[in-house]
Amino acid sequence: MERDNEIYEEALSLASAYNPTQVLDVIKFLEEEDEAEGEVVSIPRAPGRHFPRDQEGKSRQLFNDYLSNNPTFPLDRFLRCFRMSRSLFIRICRGIINFNLEPIPYYINYFKQRRDATGLFDFNIFQKCTSAIRQLAYGIAPDAFDEYLHMGESTSYLCLKNFFKSVLHLYSAEYMRRPNAHDVQCLISKHEEIHGFPGMLGSLGCMH
Repeated sequence: MERDNEIYEEALSLASAYNPTQVLDVIKFLEEEDEAEGEVVSIPRAPGRHFPRDQEGKSRQLFNDYLSNNPTFPLDRFLRCFRMSRSLFIRICRGIINFNLEPIPYYINYFKQRRDATGLFDFNIFQKCTSAIRQLAYGIAPDAFDEYLHMGESTSYLCLKNFFKSVLHLYSAEYMRRPNAHDVQCLISKHEEIHGFPGMLGSLGCMH
């Protein structure tokens, strides 16, 4: 029992060291970086090369594969490919698209579908979030899913960048706050229940 109390106090001290205002500092830094760069993503490409992309068709395919009432792939496949449940994916998309507090940050506005210069709709929020989440899930290059999503490298890069900022903006207050005593105790108890021993709150490997 004494050892458990030591572990609990150590974990609580570690959790309390996090400063939630750092999240705002991160966003501010990224925004200043964007202003310095002028939000221009320069990707070298061969002159005269153009790849026709079926954005609308790939949108339907993504919906039919994973998001419809009777998807091609079951929910466990979604969990495997996206590293999250479908309900969490939908919740994030809904949170971004329904955000309406003025002024709306540009990184949240980025996910609202618009028409391009030719009058056609650009990628919808499901395509943009899929690109961002899969880059995070697999740790791969922005153009790795070009064949499936028909999304170019520069667009995929912006999806990832703006997704990161949007999630910080929307959910940091709820999920990145300092854990209180109850939160820490729940984490320790859950870890002991699953793995058979307490502690290790500060170890990312063990927590994972």
